[in-house]
Amino acid sequence: MKVVFLCVSIVLVFLSMASGQAKILTNDPLTGLPLIPPTESQKMFGNAPNPLPDTGVCKSKMQGNSYTPFNISDHFRQSDAIAWYSSRLSGFKKTESSDQKQTIFYKPDGTLVVILISLPNKDGVSIAQKVTYEKFVPGLAEKTILGIPQRQSVCP
Repeated sequence: MKVVFLCVSIVLVFLSMASGQAKILTNDPLTGLPLIPPTESQKMFGNAPNPLPDTGVCKSKMQGNSYTPFNISDHFRQSDAIAWYSSRLSGFKKTESSDQKQTIFYKPDGTLVVILISLPNKDGVSIAQKVTYEKFVPGLAEKTILGIPQRQSVCP
């Protein structure tokens, strides 16, 4: 019994040490674009991306990373996330879905896209739930990007 307790204790110590040393990213490693701070865990588990499956869109190859904000609460409103990205993605354009559940920032050449996804809370306020960073080679046509929030595939 003492041996089992000792083994469990050692494992827990190593796990707590490893979690305390997790790397906190400030930029998405795929795109180099800044990561909004709520992707950082308050428990210091890091904020490694969840890779999206490589796929094709029209004639472009897409690679992407997804992040789920850890600090989801009424203070992480979609409007605050939009303001944060607007101030940091210089030269990017913005479009939104008609229901305002998706906001898309994109580089005019169509190579980089950031998608914010939100859902309303119990008070009807849009709260950011997920952010994805996507890289397209070659870049997507603007009308293709504008079709994303409307769920329309428009290939030139």
